[in-house]
Amino acid sequence: MSTSQVLDRTFHLYRNNFVLFAGIALIAPALSLIAALLQLWLIGPAPPPPEAITDPEMASRVFSEYLLRAGLQMLVSLIVYAIGAALATGATTYAVSMVHLEKPTTIAESYRKIRPMFWRILRLILAVLLLTLGPLLIIEGLAVTWAMLQIRSIAEGGPPPVSTVLAVLVLLLLGLLAAIVWAIYALCRYALAVPACVLEQLPVGQSLKRGRFLIKKSLLRVFGVYLLTFLMVLVLTTVLQLPAWIGGSIVSAKSMAHLGGFALIWLLLAEFLGKTLAGPIVTIAIALLYYDQRVRKEAFDLQVMMEAVGQQLPQQPPIAVSAPPTLG
Repeated sequence: MSTSQVLDRTFHLYRNNFVLFAGIALIAPALSLIAALLQLWLIGPAPPPPEAITDPEMASRVFSEYLLRAGLQMLVSLIVYAIGAALATGATTYAVSMVHLEKPTTIAESYRKIRPMFWRILRLILAVLLLTLGPLLIIEGLAVTWAMLQIRSIAEGGPPPVSTVLAVLVLLLLGLLAAIVWAIYALCRYALAVPACVLEQLPVGQSLKRGRFLIKKSLLRVFGVYLLTFLMVLVLTTVLQLPAWIGGSIVSAKSMAHLGGFALIWLLLAEFLGKTLAGPIVTIAIALLYYDQRVRKEAFDLQVMMEAVGQQLPQQPPIAVSAPPTLG
């Protein structure tokens, strides 16, 4: 199949099995929503930044508190995302394999089939996240460390030379761009690792190698699928969140502070609906790409046809051969 045919087949499967795929995909955004609401209830919404801080020591303290809060929220979000993605991606991949091969399945059966390999899928997703986001996290850590050092140096003596600041900013910007490019490349490179793990029941290391082999020379196809589905999720989520953004822009600052919790909950619910409705599309498309790459490189369609023919042929009973009569 061409990339357009893969996408057409994706929407066909999703439209005809909407309840199945939406029900499977429900768990990942539901876990993220519960985690976000728990954080909102336990630590409250993030306070608005002050307009100006003239005291360097106070600026350093405020910046440190903000980094601690942001780091904690990011860590919790990554853990919840990995768990939800392991469940939903594995079950959706299995469901696609059954529907694509015209075999019946259900939501409960899809989750039951991937339950024995859940921890393996989770380790695989964490490995892919580390390979993908590792350089980006390193660059962000260096940027935060440098900002903290600059605030401390200003508090102790004075601002550093402008040329030094500009040089460091340029290096950090170049590193950030390189890390983003690598993240996109690595995400496409290991896109088929999870389908290989689920459908071929491979360990983590072999799944990564298998995914790299299948996707070789076809990275642009995966990038196109990811880009299209990302835009769909973004548009759908933005439309659902639009009432909260409009409401926040037309009320006064005092009223917005009073309604901030309600507006934030609306945004979280809109994100939940957007991911639930549009999230299965990328998983279905990646699973179909996995099958298509196997057809291209391993003639997988011929293997399936031969297996189907072998199942349809009836078992013939052995023919008894009698001994020839003896003379005499």
